[in-house]
Amino acid sequence: MLINSIKRLSVFSTIFAFATILNGVVLAAPGPNPTTTPVLKTQTSATSHQPIKLTQQQRLQIQVARQQRDKDIEALLNPSQDTKFKAALQSRQRIRIVLKSLDLNQDQQKQVQSILQAYNLQVKKILASQASQTTSKPVGIAAPPSEPIKK
Repeated sequence: MLINSIKRLSVFSTIFAFATILNGVVLAAPGPNPTTTPVLKTQTSATSHQPIKLTQQQRLQIQVARQQRDKDIEALLNPSQDTKFKAALQSRQRIRIVLKSLDLNQDQQKQVQSILQAYNLQVKKILASQASQTTSKPVGIAAPPSEPIKK
């Protein structure tokens, strides 16, 4: 009976030791690290979320370019497509989504694509003129004083 008690005590102490050691190992296991865990992020560049400050002239230029783009596209559409296009523009839907819903034929798609590319190029030129205006200002170094500094 004494031998059975010693065996039981030995088994319980071994189990207790393993439980204690394994508990420490489990607790020491690295958890999810925010720097290594992949996270779905949207665009985070500084320019993508900052509003663009346009002059009134630049706003007007973009508006005129947009109106010309819409007129050029309307000229390509048949009457039912034109009605859908105008209604979608009135409801301020995105142009790419509107164009996908119009069931354009191959020729119309090519022509619309060239119109959109021309429009995008115009807008880029307008925005580039803004960027060149903001970077052409003199920055940084002041003219040296006309008299030497006296000690």
